Amino acid sequence: MFSLITSNLCLLRWNIFSCTVCCYSLLSLLDKTNCICNRSQPSKTRRRRKMADEQKQKLVAGLESSPKYIPVSYKYDEIGSRLQKESCEHNHDYYITASELSILQHNVQDIIPDVPNDLTLVDLGSGDCSKTRFVIKELLKRQKTLMYYPLDISGEFLIKAAKSLKDDFGDLLEVHPIASDFIQGMEQLKRIKGVKLVLWIGGIFALPYEDQISKLKLFSTIMTDQCRLVFTAEITQNREDILKAYNDNTGLKRRSNLNGITRLKREEGSMIDLDKFSYHLDFVHNTNPEFMSYVLSYIEANDDVQFPIPGLGKDLEMKKEEHLYLHEGTGLSCKYTLEQLQTIVQKSGLRLAGTLIDKEKHVAFCSCVTG
Repeated sequence: MFSLITSNLCLLRWNIFSCTVCCYSLLSLLDKTNCICNRSQPSKTRRRRKMADEQKQKLVAGLESSPKYIPVSYKYDEIGSRLQKESCEHNHDYYITASELSILQHNVQDIIPDVPNDLTLVDLGSGDCSKTRFVIKELLKRQKTLMYYPLDISGEFLIKAAKSLKDDFGDLLEVHPIASDFIQGMEQLKRIKGVKLVLWIGGIFALPYEDQISKLKLFSTIMTDQCRLVFTAEITQNREDILKAYNDNTGLKRRSNLNGITRLKREEGSMIDLDKFSYHLDFVHNTNPEFMSYVLSYIEANDDVQFPIPGLGKDLEMKKEEHLYLHEGTGLSCKYTLEQLQTIVQKSGLRLAGTLIDKEKHVAFCSCVTG
């Protein structure tokens, strides 16, 4: 059972989606991992083209909006996923990963529901699956084999993680990687029978408020009354700690946040010159139970600028001091009080069954059930 863990918990302090990555990159794993992203797809080429078109539409919509923005999911190609991982693991001021890993190391048994049946593990936004390994190991202490469905928008990153897991766990772990966004992924996951433990680690706080609620609603569609959804949320409210974490001296977070811009150069032929902009971060504190606190991340034009983006068939035009946000919605990385988390879960139609909090009070693992 989940319970509220108070400050007597001894935890270590050490060191976190519309995709274009295609399912063809997973074919080499089919014999070992049984990738399901190609099932029910009449044409991989057609699917790739559709996803690429949808992504371009979202990019154009963001660049034509007021204020302008680049969807945060766009930064998570293979390069961006690697930068995100490095920015979390090698930035000593970034406390979230350290807190998440500490709970997973010392209290993973409290995350897993006590049910009589074998669990199927679903991992939303799985990344390199490094955090999920703790859950996999604990589950394999309780059951002989495990069905595991990691879902991520970066197919190339996912293929490497899935192969590594299969190499390490062998026949004990049946891996079914899904290279997809959440909407398409849920359609595939609805077909999976049995009791599911659904993990969403480090995902909710990168979304706009209404999207957070809608994603939780979406995830509930693959759950029965025996299933459990566990997501992590940042509960830090200290402005100084937050700004140090997201604007570290190493510049790793900055490179990660700016990958959407550099990806436009790589893939769409953008001529955007980052030397013509200044990079900014800010923290906005909000205790309203119906909302959250958040980090803003944007670049500001030093002068009037115009840069062509051939792949999108448009130019980026900005006036001096105009902002281009590196995320949609209100903020990039959201922070919550427990009351705010309770409200979000209730609005999604789920029930918050419990929270697990680290000693430093940086992160909460939130356990949700239906009804």
